[in-house]
Amino acid sequence: MASSSLLATPLHPSNTTPVATASGLLALLSESDPSLVSHALSRLLSVVDTLWHEVAECLPDLEAIAEGGDVADDVMDDDGVAAASRPSIAHDLPTRQTAAAVASRVFFHLEEPVQALRLALESGEEHFDIRRGKGSMYVERLVNAAVETYVTRRAAE
Repeated sequence: MASSSLLATPLHPSNTTPVATASGLLALLSESDPSLVSHALSRLLSVVDTLWHEVAECLPDLEAIAEGGDVADDVMDDDGVAAASRPSIAHDLPTRQTAAAVASRVFFHLEEPVQALRLALESGEEHFDIRRGKGSMYVERLVNAAVETYVTRRAAE
């Protein structure tokens, strides 16, 4: 017989709603309000392992945010202003780190461990801590990529 504590545990935490597609969250990445971008990135991080194939389309945007830049937008915005004439959005460090973490996960699923490692290191300890992630396939693959890179460089010397 199952314990009552197991029966009371919801499948999804009460503060989140399951996401079937990432399209709405991805659209928020081009918003001019940094808090909307930050919220979208946090939600994307929670679903990237299942929706990575959708998120992959926005890798350039994620990398731009992670590097402190703005999302590239070649079309007119909602006000009819060309994106190049809009003021650049300054994202705070936690937002940039979350963008790096999301992009890292996508590169991991695309089997690009070197790119995934680069972005994981940019994401900070909150998102990439090998001590907390011990045993996860993501952390193990990135640690292996780091070791392989080290061995390759040492052999070339």
